[in-house]
Amino acid sequence: MDEVGTASTKPRMSAVTRQWGWLRGYNSGLFTEDLVAAIIVTILLVPQSLAYALLAGLPPQVGIYVSIFPLLAYAAFGSSRYLNVGPTAVISLMTAAAIAVLPEGTRLISAAALAVMSGVILLVAGLLKAGFVMNFVSRPVVSAYITGAALLIIFSQLKHIFGITASGNTVFALLGDLRTNLPSTNKAIGLSAIAILWGMKKYLGYGLVKIHVKSRRAKLIARMTPILIVAIFIGISAVFNLGDEYNLRVVGKIPAGLPPLNFPMLTIPEFEVLLIPAIVISIVAFVDSTSTAQELASRSRGRIDSNKELLGLGASNVVAGLTGGYPINGSMSRSAVNFSAGGQTQIVGLLVAAFMALTAVFLTPVLKALPLAVLAALIIVACFGLLDFRSLWRTWIYSRADGVTALATFLAVLLLGVQWGVLAGVVLAMALHISATLKPHMALVGRFPGTEHYRDADRFNVETNEVVKTLRIDESLYYANARYLEDKVARVVADSPEMTDLVLMCTAVNHIDASALSSLEEINKRLKSADINLHFSDMQSRVKERLFRSNFLNQLTGQIFLSQHEAMEELEPDPDWAQFSDHIDIH
Repeated sequence: MDEVGTASTKPRMSAVTRQWGWLRGYNSGLFTEDLVAAIIVTILLVPQSLAYALLAGLPPQVGIYVSIFPLLAYAAFGSSRYLNVGPTAVISLMTAAAIAVLPEGTRLISAAALAVMSGVILLVAGLLKAGFVMNFVSRPVVSAYITGAALLIIFSQLKHIFGITASGNTVFALLGDLRTNLPSTNKAIGLSAIAILWGMKKYLGYGLVKIHVKSRRAKLIARMTPILIVAIFIGISAVFNLGDEYNLRVVGKIPAGLPPLNFPMLTIPEFEVLLIPAIVISIVAFVDSTSTAQELASRSRGRIDSNKELLGLGASNVVAGLTGGYPINGSMSRSAVNFSAGGQTQIVGLLVAAFMALTAVFLTPVLKALPLAVLAALIIVACFGLLDFRSLWRTWIYSRADGVTALATFLAVLLLGVQWGVLAGVVLAMALHISATLKPHMALVGRFPGTEHYRDADRFNVETNEVVKTLRIDESLYYANARYLEDKVARVVADSPEMTDLVLMCTAVNHIDASALSSLEEINKRLKSADINLHFSDMQSRVKERLFRSNFLNQLTGQIFLSQHEAMEELEPDPDWAQFSDHIDIH
C-alpha cells in the first residue's frame, strides 16, 4: 500500500515542482523578502488601481477588484517570479476606447465581458503553444505604440486636472473639448500634484543618495512617495471639505467588500462589437507583459516560458472578468519595484492580493475625499516615464523602414485611437519586410587579391573574371522573388558576352520553395541554350537535401561546390602564358 501511495503522489509533486520550482528550499528568509516587496508593491498599487479604473471610465473600486483574485490566477499559471499583473495605463485606455461605443449603462458589464474574451483568447493561444506570435511584433512597434498611448493618456487626463468634461479617443477630439472648456476651470490641485509627484520622482532618489542613503533604499523610498502624497491630498481635501466648498471633484464613496462573482452576459451584437478590441488587447497585453518579464528574468539570469505567460495572463483576465473587473496585464513599474525591493517568488503576488483584499474591505472609506485631479496627476507622471521619443529617433536614424513603421504606429495611436496602433504597426512592418524580400540584394562578387574572400564588386576593389561570373544571393528564394532572380540573371548574361559559367553564391539562402525551384529550372534551361553552365556554391546542407528530392540536380549543367573559392579554383581558366615574355632579365 505504501508503494502504491508513493507512486500515485509522485506525478502530482513533479507537476507542482515543474510549475513552482521555487518551492524547493523556500524558507522564512525568502518569505521575509517577499513580504517586504509585497508591502511596497501594494503601497504603489492602491492609488494606481483607483487611477487606472478612472482612466478606463469605470468606478474606482473596479481597479481594486482586478488587483485581488487575478493575481492568484497568474501565480498559479504564469512563469515569471517578478511580474505583477493588474491594471495598467495602456490597457485601461484601450478598455475605455472599446466600451465607449456601447450604451453607458452597459459599460461596466461590457468591460468585464471584454476581460473574459481577452482571457479566453490568451488561454487558447497558450494551449496552442502560440507564444511565438511575439516574434511578429517588433520592438520599434512596441516602443512607438507605448509612446503614442502614453501621450494620448496624458491628454485624456487633462480633463480631471482642469475639472472639466472632455471626451474622445484621439488627440484632436480631446484637445477640442479641452480648449472649449478650459477658461472656466480651477486647476490648482491638479497642477500642484503633478509638480510634486514629478519633482519627487525625478529628484528625491538623487537627493537621498547625496546624503549617503544607499542607492537601492533611496530608489525604493522615492517610489513609495506617491502614496504619501495621495494621503496628504486626501487629508487636505477632507479637512477643508474641498469637494463641497470649492466644487472639487473627488472619488466619493467606494463600496466596501470583496468583488462580486458573476458571468458578464451581453447580447450577441455586443459581443461582436468587443471581439476586435479583445483580440488587440490580448496582443498588447501579451507583448507588453512578456517584454517586461523577459527583461526582469534576464537581470536575474533566469528565463520565462512565453506559452506559460499566455496561460497566466489568460487565466488572470478570465478571473478579472468573472469578478467584475476589466482587462489587465503585467505592470512594468510595479514589476520593477517588486524586483528592486527584493521579491523572490510568486508569493509576492499572493501577498499583494491579500493586502488589496484588506484594502477593499476596510480602507475604502479613507479614499472618499481623494481628489480626481490627484489620481489624474498620478497617471500623467507615470506616463512621463513611458514617453520614449529618443528611441523613435534612433530607430529612424538606423533604419528608414523600421522608422516609418514606428512613426506610423505612433500616429495611428494618436489619430485613430489605441485600438488600431499595434495592428497598424504589425501590418506595416510585415508589409515592408515582404516588400524588401521581393527584390533581394544580389551582387556580382570578386576576390580580394591573394585571399579566399569574395565581396561585392561594386563596393570593394576586387578581382573579377569575365568568363566566370558569380552572383551572390542575399535572401532566401520563394515565390515572391523568384521572378526577380530570373530577371537579374538575364541582365548579367546580357552584360557579359564572354561568360561561360555562372555561379550562384548561396551563403544567405536558407530556403528555396517550389516556385523558386521552377525559376531555377528555367534559368538552367536558358543558360544551357546560351552555352553557359550554371553552378552553385556555399549552399547550406538542408537546402541541398531538399533539392535532392527533385530532379533538378540531374538536369543541372554545372556543379555544386562546397565553397566559392573551390568553385573559382575549378572553373577559372588558366592564364594565357603566351602573352607573357619568356625572357628573364637578370640585371
